[in-house]
Amino acid sequence: MAAAAEVTDGQIRVLVVDDQGVIRMGLSMILDHEPDLTTVAQAENGEEALRLIDQYDPDVVLMDIRMPVMDGLVATERITSANKEAGRARPAVLVLTTFDDEAYVLSAVRAGASGFLLKDTDPDLLVSAVRAVYRGDSLVDPSSTRVLLERCMELERQVGSGTTQPAPPQPDGRWVGLLGQLSEREREILVWMARGLSNRDLATKLFVSETTVKTHVSSVLSKLSLSSRVQAVVVAYEAGVVRPGEAEVRWES
Repeated sequence: MAAAAEVTDGQIRVLVVDDQGVIRMGLSMILDHEPDLTTVAQAENGEEALRLIDQYDPDVVLMDIRMPVMDGLVATERITSANKEAGRARPAVLVLTTFDDEAYVLSAVRAGASGFLLKDTDPDLLVSAVRAVYRGDSLVDPSSTRVLLERCMELERQVGSGTTQPAPPQPDGRWVGLLGQLSEREREILVWMARGLSNRDLATKLFVSETTVKTHVSSVLSKLSLSSRVQAVVVAYEAGVVRPGEAEVRWES
């Protein structure tokens, strides 16, 4: 583990977790180059990350998925569970993945990750993503997120059907009752989130302020008992409200 950085007031504190030292160092260099970001510590597995969270109290955790001792999925679930028990929103977890990890992405989101990025992402997007999850926006690179989620869910359906051919998408009925609690505007917000719109895009489309959008998003998450915006997008697909590659929106009556 690298030595902890000195933290200046107002900076976003980041814990970098990856089992490859070169990647940890590269990510840290990118983050530390920004005046409002600082890497407070580095960890080589999930177990070490949990210890360092207690020690350094980071705002954001950049979390690799496949690591020895404790992988990123288990660590993410423990972090978000601890946050929920303590009634806090941080640290937010931003998962680092590759397209080879597609099967793990949905598990990471369901474990409470606020978003995910490809490891070879542009440095500017990495920096923007850290700031986004720190603000609570949670959906990182909406267009890429939507495409990757669709690919993951299609893979999951194929595995579940025992075939390499795409299985017809079947709405998950467990969400119907909860979705019925949403207001018309909240339903609209959920649909457009699933289609890849950011908070700013939503504000422009609906002719409201970003603050109003965030209020609606928070209400959606609360009513659906979810911890992140990305989880809400997954629910929209699982419930059949929005389906991969289709523009039509479906609501169960």
